[in-house]
Amino acid sequence: MSPSLASRAVVGLLRVAGVKKRQFEPSRFLTEVANPSPPRLPGVTVRREEAEGWPVYRLTPVDPVKHYALYIHGGAWAAPITGQHWRLAARIAVESGREVVLPLYPRLPAATHADVLPVMPGLFQHVREQGPTALIGDSAGANIALSVLQALTPQGERPDVTVLISPALDLTFTNPKIADIAPHDPLLNLEHIRVLAIRWAVPGDPSDPRVSPLNGHLDHLGLVHVYAGTRDVLFPDAVLLRDRSENMAGTELHLHIGEGMIHDWPIMPTPEGRRAAGDVIALLSSSGNA
Repeated sequence: MSPSLASRAVVGLLRVAGVKKRQFEPSRFLTEVANPSPPRLPGVTVRREEAEGWPVYRLTPVDPVKHYALYIHGGAWAAPITGQHWRLAARIAVESGREVVLPLYPRLPAATHADVLPVMPGLFQHVREQGPTALIGDSAGANIALSVLQALTPQGERPDVTVLISPALDLTFTNPKIADIAPHDPLLNLEHIRVLAIRWAVPGDPSDPRVSPLNGHLDHLGLVHVYAGTRDVLFPDAVLLRDRSENMAGTELHLHIGEGMIHDWPIMPTPEGRRAAGDVIALLSSSGNA
């Protein structure tokens, strides 16, 4: 099925506006960019807490089901949370009944993976103690989410389902198929992403499995759903993740391919984005009722 008129229009607007030239331009992130205040989110109560000094928001629907979701937002490890992230989190809460926990973790240049990754497993376990918990991330947040999933001990509590939307999986970006997609990706500038990935990996190497979870262990990850669009430079590594995880003990990984879709399309207000978000919510709802 070809992309909808709305999705084609988004691609056209991105190209005309030259967004790719500016998107995640590294010089914009020489100082930390502040997070905006949460927008008005109908259908949920928004409550702020703190964890390790981070702001952590809980989005509670009117009729919660005593299931939870930890949602880690994207932004190339540097950009602040956006309204699209907030709206997806709120829709998940309203339509699945899960309370969504959304940490605003520190980002480049104030923090690197060495500051963030050690904290996230504990935050997940804190939420999991309250009830079954899904683990969700998009883009750089999906990179962090998979690293968190790999860091959870086999003896500890696991997510009932993990959802990775347009994940960054290997921060070396050396998959040869990436070069074929890069000219056709209207949103992500590979060179910008590569610079920020190197900064995020400090003091280690971008190939380290702690920041490149494609290089880490892929067994015993439980149920994982990955959403990846074919016009996204990150798409080839999502395919590689599927192939490498096949037949891994304790892992059931499903790759949902968005034909002609760009990076992070499930958080976008297009017909395909709304359908993909609906599919994610259906997964969370079915897991929550299991």
